[in-house]
Amino acid sequence: MKIIYLPYEKIDKSKWDHCLQQSINKLIYAESVYLDTMCAQWDAIVLDNYDAIMPLPWRKKMGIKYLYQPAFLQQGGIFSNKELPNEIIEAFIDKASQHFKFAELSLNFLNTIEYKSNSPFSINLRNNFILSLENKFEINIQNYSNDFKRKLKKTDSSNLSYFKSTDFKEAIQFYKKTYKDRKLNVTTKDYANFEKLCKFYQNKKRVIIRKVVNNQNKIMSIVLMLKDQNRLYNLLPCVTEEGKNISSNYFLYHSIIEEFSGKIQTLDLEGSDIKGIAEFYQKMTKTNQPYPFIKFNNLPRVVKLLKK
Repeated sequence: MKIIYLPYEKIDKSKWDHCLQQSINKLIYAESVYLDTMCAQWDAIVLDNYDAIMPLPWRKKMGIKYLYQPAFLQQGGIFSNKELPNEIIEAFIDKASQHFKFAELSLNFLNTIEYKSNSPFSINLRNNFILSLENKFEINIQNYSNDFKRKLKKTDSSNLSYFKSTDFKEAIQFYKKTYKDRKLNVTTKDYANFEKLCKFYQNKKRVIIRKVVNNQNKIMSIVLMLKDQNRLYNLLPCVTEEGKNISSNYFLYHSIIEEFSGKIQTLDLEGSDIKGIAEFYQKMTKTNQPYPFIKFNNLPRVVKLLKK
């Protein structure tokens, strides 16, 4: 077994994407085009002949390279065609720490790792609620909580309509405008990169945009999702204050579940650790598929002090 660090220019993209497609935990975020578009720079760690892969998104500050979690890229970590033991996961992280002295980085839902008291890194589990859409719609709605059903019933009198859209620029701009006062840690460049990514995926028929409007054709809720063979990724969900007041999000996700039940394996709701958002998602599903978020800091002492 050989675990190798590869700088970007030495990564074989065809082998990379083949490994990801064969992985039991494959996620859209690790596709080479996704990483190329959304990461400032990225290197990689691979096991043997691309039997397992781990992207390493990095930046440089004060001459120091560090690992970070890019915008619109929820989970990274190690991808392989079988579940990996704890020691191999630790070996990947140890290899990363040999090349980067500081990291704040997510793994993925299958990178379960035991935290030891003497571990050089810290781990927090983050929520990610998912809903299986393999069953028929009538079965899927049995997951709804009583409150979800009650709020959905309220929308009957709100004259709401559900529409398909292909305008990813509208969805992105609406999200930016609606949440402009929130600290989202997303830069203008991040949005531009995401728009570029959506343009690429739309040509592959992998962008799904759905919106709910009122009887004045005003958007109440909108969501931009990306998809692969297995998942719909709830990347840019957005609801206005007016939409919240009339429960338009309940109508939106109910309509999405109706449309895609039996057509795709999983609706990946992408979180959340924010209480109100988590509670909303839990009204549709109780299935939490958490993923680890790791941190390590091996910077020299003087730099650690500057970091604080």
